[in-house]
Amino acid sequence: MRAAIIDSSPLIFLSHLDLATKLAEFFRVVYVPSLVQQEVNRKHRFRYRLNKLYATGLFQRCHASNQTNRKLMEEYLGPGEAEALTQGQERGIRFFIGDERRARNYAMNMGICPIGTARLLARLNIEGYAENPRILIKRLRLELNCRIADDVVEAAIKEAPKPIIGPDY
Repeated sequence: MRAAIIDSSPLIFLSHLDLATKLAEFFRVVYVPSLVQQEVNRKHRFRYRLNKLYATGLFQRCHASNQTNRKLMEEYLGPGEAEALTQGQERGIRFFIGDERRARNYAMNMGICPIGTARLLARLNIEGYAENPRILIKRLRLELNCRIADDVVEAAIKEAPKPIIGPDY
């Protein structure tokens, strides 16, 4: 099954741009770990948005059952990222949607493919679902204090012609 697990920043960014449901172009299900849910619910009015995403069926709640593994990962990662990667490992999920460099590197070492917000925006632009990713990132920087670097955006645009998920998934 084409499934991904998502961290809080991409969830917030994609929701803010009204593009979160467009993840259905790449995945059948996107899991939201309980600690990520708690983090985004602390943001103003996000609980309503998150419930609307759950109602689509694309997004599903999840939690890591191996708390020891999660706590070990928290020595290197934030709680949401640690739970996301633990849950990804437990469920055999092959894709992690996250922006934090350390978490992305950790995911790669675990055999989980990391995908960042900039990469998703660039691909959604090619697919015709989103405007220019440079404009969208600029908007996120102004409105949400997004810290995605220009070199990351340019690399994502360069990679955009490649599909998010290959034919063997």
